[in-house]
Amino acid sequence: MEKKLNVQITELFMAKAGKTDFTRCFHGTIKREKTEDDKPVVRGKIKVNDGFIWAEASDQWILGELLDDMVLLILDYDLHGDIGKQAIVAETPLYLN
Repeated sequence: MEKKLNVQITELFMAKAGKTDFTRCFHGTIKREKTEDDKPVVRGKIKVNDGFIWAEASDQWILGELLDDMVLLILDYDLHGDIGKQAIVAETPLYLN
């Protein structure tokens, strides 16, 4: 009888403040999937201070740029300071700013 391993592989990802500021880096995870029409999609979730940022793109390079820009907006422009609108998804409050 062959025993199957119960292992989940997680890919780590890093975002920084803008394109060149490696002094302010944050780590999180990404998931690679395919859409219903078989196109690749990469989703990232990174914890920045007390909140999270999420992004979705067609490849990891575009995803990295989006996450880098969001880190910069949070740290230098107080993006999370504006609560904006709130939505509840899967019993989790999400702030849509």
